Amino acid sequence: VKTRHGRVFYQEPGNGPPLILLHATPKSSRSYKTLMPLLAQQHRVIAPDTLGFGQSDPLPSGVSMATIAESMADLLDVLNAAPSSVFGLHTGNKIGAALTVNHSERVSCFILCGMTHSIILDRAERETAIKSLVATPFTRIDISEDEKRDRAQGEASVHAIYGANYGFDLTYTLSRLAQPTLVLELATPLENHYGRQANAVAALIPKGEALTFEGSDRDALEKRPEELAAAILSFTQNHQGSTDPSK
Repeated sequence: VKTRHGRVFYQEPGNGPPLILLHATPKSSRSYKTLMPLLAQQHRVIAPDTLGFGQSDPLPSGVSMATIAESMADLLDVLNAAPSSVFGLHTGNKIGAALTVNHSERVSCFILCGMTHSIILDRAERETAIKSLVATPFTRIDISEDEKRDRAQGEASVHAIYGANYGFDLTYTLSRLAQPTLVLELATPLENHYGRQANAVAALIPKGEALTFEGSDRDALEKRPEELAAAILSFTQNHQGSTDPSK
């Protein structure tokens, strides 16, 4: 799809109310390979490669989360997929928040998902936590071919997208969310020192709810797809199809 900031590749399985899945860095829509069939039983799933990643065009200069959210709004318009439920993981949760606030008529409900470090409300503390994690090598002997492709295709965009992440005022944006929002925290014992964040984040959102997956991590898409799909579907079934904040 051609958007105002570049062409966006996407995958689109299933039928039903639209649900857009926004991926983490440095992943692509391939990261939702296991989750998509579960969600596609009830949704028209739209999984884009955000600009700079996968098979989409490079990031525009001076990129921000609002910029990428604009391209996602264009995608929904071209596909006649608004209003849509929105699910965002890690970087995707910042893009999803910007999409939900700045293009609210295109969003029926929002699921903000991430490990604890990704949803810390204090901006400086969150930035430090993200930088600490990024600096820690994530090595596995069983890395998939999809992950290898994602890393190769997104390598040139990682620095800029993290810059946009650090420059994003998540706390202010969340306070402006009018749509029903689920804060889904992936809590690993390795991040216990941050304390659990979901309840505090949800309390900031006018129509916020909180759910924590204990013993989880950044591999939740591969390790716990059935639980994740169940949580997503339970929430979207209650809130899909309307952009009226009163519902």
